[in-house]
Amino acid sequence: MERAKVFLDRLKTVEQLLCFVAFMVMAGALIYDVLKRQLTGSGAFGAPQVGVIGMIVVSYIGIGLASASGSHYRPRFADNVFPARFGPALDRLGEFGFALFCAALAAVATQVSLESLAIKDVAPVLRNPIWPVQMVIALGFGLVALRHFLYGLFPEIKPAPSGEGGELASEEQAQEILHASDGSGGKP
Repeated sequence: MERAKVFLDRLKTVEQLLCFVAFMVMAGALIYDVLKRQLTGSGAFGAPQVGVIGMIVVSYIGIGLASASGSHYRPRFADNVFPARFGPALDRLGEFGFALFCAALAAVATQVSLESLAIKDVAPVLRNPIWPVQMVIALGFGLVALRHFLYGLFPEIKPAPSGEGGELASEEQAQEILHASDGSGGKP
């Protein structure tokens, strides 16, 4: 378990570095394009396309960072369907299910990337091969699949969910908030 935690911590550091570099490339390309457009009247050739590539890297590697910090979206509509005693088993099952889902997406993205490589598909403006960009999508989903598989194996290394404050208040909490603000001390 400790080795899995260390691995995931190092993976998170690598993902953060990749996202930072990709964000800087994206922002730099777009800023350069805007400045060149303002100074010369024409934009920088290919800068928007470079910006889009940077955005794709940030987006798909960022999925792993959201999972690593516990801030990814998790639907909660079925949380109270089963008794609480099944919670730990269902949490593990959910982790393995999500890992399988992301692994399937990674497999599809890998297949699309390999087909693009085989037919030598290139981007229209820059004429660069598109398969490396598509492989970032596969890598992003693959890393999320690996992360959630490890969370299923070792639930104690899973980060605590963040953003818990986004849930709706109960009727009792809402009444307390409403009446406390009107000076009635909670009495209607």
